[in-house]
Amino acid sequence: MVNGKTRVKDYGYFIAKIQESNMQQYLNKFDELVKGKTTLDIQLLEKDTFTIKRVRYNQGGAACYCMDGEDTGRIKEKNLWKPTPCNSSCSYLQKDANGKTACNRIAWLKFFIPEISMDRIWLMRITGQQSIDNIDAYLQLQQLQGNSLNNLFTLFLTQKEQTNFLGKTFNNYVLDIVRKGDFISEPQIPQTEQELKDLSTKNTQNVNNNVEKEKQNTVTKPVTTQKSNMETKNSKNTQPKEDNKQIQNETSNITETKETTKPKKQTKSKTKKAEEKPKESTNEKQQDTENYDNYYVFESLSSEKIQTKSGPKDYTIGKFYDMQDKQHNIIVKPEYVSELQNCELGTLVQFTEIKEIEGKKFALDLNFIQKMEKNIAA
Repeated sequence: MVNGKTRVKDYGYFIAKIQESNMQQYLNKFDELVKGKTTLDIQLLEKDTFTIKRVRYNQGGAACYCMDGEDTGRIKEKNLWKPTPCNSSCSYLQKDANGKTACNRIAWLKFFIPEISMDRIWLMRITGQQSIDNIDAYLQLQQLQGNSLNNLFTLFLTQKEQTNFLGKTFNNYVLDIVRKGDFISEPQIPQTEQELKDLSTKNTQNVNNNVEKEKQNTVTKPVTTQKSNMETKNSKNTQPKEDNKQIQNETSNITETKETTKPKKQTKSKTKKAEEKPKESTNEKQQDTENYDNYYVFESLSSEKIQTKSGPKDYTIGKFYDMQDKQHNIIVKPEYVSELQNCELGTLVQFTEIKEIEGKKFALDLNFIQKMEKNIAA
């Protein structure tokens, strides 16, 4: 509790809770296998495995809500849920002086934990906006690529520096997801003295093995060369004299050809030296252009509905121009839309990675290089 309000505690690892006492055995298994770890191996459902909705709460609980991608929500009036329009002009979606809104996004992730059971569905409630964007963007990308969501994935926590509306910076744990086969885990740091001892003995064994291998290589190499030298010497001694004469004639011919071709080689080397300077300048120009290949100039934003396996979804498309003045329509993540809306024509951005799926370009990341903000009258 902080100032009379309940705050979410940031543990930095995965925990679980149960609502029914007969599920205690599953919680015990979870605590044994998962609790305290920053990664969790799960299997997703094929349909409705990840849902997002906007919810506004009051003292009596949820007052209104709207599912993501829909323009009609539900509002509670006299204990009855009635339809109500839901769009960006709603007063509950407008930010206050602290940059907060009365209506916020909440996501639910449904999954199995194969190590524990394949007949119990676990629910994860996600309130972090960056975590919601990370999972939503990755799962939509999987669907657009035609990959089944009913597969093994790895949830993991990463600590990132985030800045709020007032400019304050915090270090928060952010949730992300990736296919299990693509996940690269960091090596675990030994925590106890015994683990340190085991690690040191393994390293010394590896060093000793490498030294022994090097010794073996250094011993065997001279033996093989001596044998080969003896064989070549014996073969030379057994050749008849006629062969020696032929060899002498051939060597004389070779020396003659070398002498005749010497001036040609010299002329070639001179021309190569003369051509090196313009090649260096062209290489420098190519390197300069390559450094700016992923730089784009922002022009405008628009929205478009794209058909996915789970139905039509709204995407924000930005019109950008590369350094060769070629136009590109690129779909950007929701977390960058509000910042781009406040930018003027000419804002310079950098896309570190762009994926093209069925003719649509998706920006996986965006960095602002030079921001041209709009002049908003007070």
